[in-house]
Amino acid sequence: AERLNLVFSYFFCTLEFERDGELLAEPGKNDRAWALQTIQNACLHTTLITLRDLDDFFTPRNLRSKPDDIKASDFGLDKDFGFLAEHEREAINKRIAHTTLQGIEEQKSRRDIFELASKGVSQSLEFLKRVESSYPLPHFLLYTAALVSRTKTKAIFESVASEVSKRRKNEDNFAAS
Repeated sequence: AERLNLVFSYFFCTLEFERDGELLAEPGKNDRAWALQTIQNACLHTTLITLRDLDDFFTPRNLRSKPDDIKASDFGLDKDFGFLAEHEREAINKRIAHTTLQGIEEQKSRRDIFELASKGVSQSLEFLKRVESSYPLPHFLLYTAALVSRTKTKAIFESVASEVSKRRKNEDNFAAS
């Protein structure tokens, strides 16, 4: 559940501080702007690396899997629930996991990040539904963990999606004027 919550890190940070003018201020001239932008970047990295981790979880066990990796297939779900396209995974790797020129130069928009998060959350919700149906009440702890995680994640996602939608409309209205 905690891992899934980390998908929302960037959105929580951005929505919390977006009205704070220092989030967009020149960081070289303002220590608080530097701090807020550092926090936002850390939250972006957390969101992206968590999405990559979820994609790994949803990819069935294979020869490259480590014995201590936990995979969705360990829960009897043999279908590949991986959701990142190869170019999306590579972009995350270059931006976060490795120091590269592309990672330094690339700046994803909130729309791109939301689309990636939407894919990850969608697969997570589907997985949690399957856990609930595959492990009913005799597996009370697993069943309730899946139910609570799914319910909470769905509510958080709907809230974030609503806020992103409002901002998209405002951006579109601004661009049209």
